[in-house]
Amino acid sequence: MDPFNVMDKSDIAKKDEKRNRPSVCVFCGSSFGNDPAYSEAAKAIGAGIAKMGFSLVFGGGGLGLMGDVARAVLDGGQDIQGIMPAFLQALEPGVSPQEKLIITPHMQERKTLMLDMSDAFIVLPGGMGTFDEFFEVVVEAQLGVHKMPIIVVNVKGYFDPLDAMLHATVEKGFAKDTIFKVYYLADGAEAALEILEGALNAPSPD
Repeated sequence: MDPFNVMDKSDIAKKDEKRNRPSVCVFCGSSFGNDPAYSEAAKAIGAGIAKMGFSLVFGGGGLGLMGDVARAVLDGGQDIQGIMPAFLQALEPGVSPQEKLIITPHMQERKTLMLDMSDAFIVLPGGMGTFDEFFEVVVEAQLGVHKMPIIVVNVKGYFDPLDAMLHATVEKGFAKDTIFKVYYLADGAEAALEILEGALNAPSPD
């Protein structure tokens, strides 16, 4: 018997439109990287989310930075909602029996649910999957699908190359500089949490 609280997609078909608190989705690596600063930032982000009284939406696994964020949120007394494609269940152990876990048939549905169930996005260092998730929410923000805050945590310059690539894309005429208005590039976890708190506590525009 699976010790984790695994829910089928049908169990979450109805999104609660009157949630009492925001849910923050964190994209990050299932590895730790080669600098302890990455793990420190992940734990700080998780602790900060919990301190603000927000819940977490994440990839569902307990490995790497993903696990660091989730455990920090749990330790802070807030809920965590994992979303994981079925093929990763055998590769990425869960975080805790307290974790709510949704299993999807493939990666694309996972990303769709992450967007549907979240009110803001934080991007920590990670690999190809993290970049894929970042571009998924940025493209939809650029196209006006959503106006949720997207905050990139630039730990020790990790995302400097990404920032340079996006500036080059604008300079070469393949994007407009309005793309820089759909996400924030934060210099570390503390700055990212300040942006998150300000964005989610700001009055909603009519």
